[in-house]
Amino acid sequence: MSAIVTRPPAATQGPEEVLARAGSNFATGFLCLDAPRRDGMTAIYAFCRAADDAVDDAPDLATGRTHLQFWRDELAAASAGNAATPVGRAVQAAMQRFGLPAAPLDALLDGMAMDLEPAGIADEVELHRYCWRVASAVGLACLPVLGATEPAAERFADALGKALQLTNILRDLRADAEVGRVYAPRSWLAECAVEAEWLRGSAADAVYAPNGPIARLAQRLALGAREQFALAHTALHELPRSSRRALVPARIMGAVYRELLRRLERRAGELRGPRTRVPKAKKLWLALQVFAGVRA
Repeated sequence: MSAIVTRPPAATQGPEEVLARAGSNFATGFLCLDAPRRDGMTAIYAFCRAADDAVDDAPDLATGRTHLQFWRDELAAASAGNAATPVGRAVQAAMQRFGLPAAPLDALLDGMAMDLEPAGIADEVELHRYCWRVASAVGLACLPVLGATEPAAERFADALGKALQLTNILRDLRADAEVGRVYAPRSWLAECAVEAEWLRGSAADAVYAPNGPIARLAQRLALGAREQFALAHTALHELPRSSRRALVPARIMGAVYRELLRRLERRAGELRGPRTRVPKAKKLWLALQVFAGVRA
């Protein structure tokens, strides 16, 4: 197979193009940054998005593995100062300007590799390992770009990343199940008496009732997310004011996702409606509140 065939589609796209195409909640948090830091955060996001797409858009397992290896090689090239893609060069620039470490992004690729395995998540320990790789590690990568590197900032990034990912898992229970992925641990499915195929939204109405098995599973995921949000809040308030200010973009993302979690909890396990979203106007209002210091 030639090098051209093995290159993933995102290899030709610039970071801003990747960010615009994704329409992510994360973009809301970049609004208050100066240009160099915004570029650094955009580079990190674009790399993460490219790695995620390498798995999600792959037509088969072999292609997914090949595309992930492409980005692992490109990350190593960026560390060595000779990245070959627009996203890789943006990551390289962030490494040179802010000391962005490669290790957390390499851990992210390990998490993406877990997505290629059909067995899913066995238990809570494995769930937290997955969340650390695909979310907390990304937060740790962002810290030098944002300008907060204290141990408490690392604890904040760890907990917030897990909170965001658990919220994502809850939001996407049906969408993931429809493509054969289940991120709720098999041990939790058993404890809540949930059959994995029910997550597709095609079971009897009683399965999705407010006190039904899916609601119990959703409550378990929501509780885990809230526990992590609380840990992030505690770590945040151990930081000096300057670091709390530096972490405003992450705090904005946290505020948006807490609102998303609130809306998901209100659905009480009902998976069959439209995907839960936070309206753009609400996101901007939350961002303004965080920026103004109204929200912790």
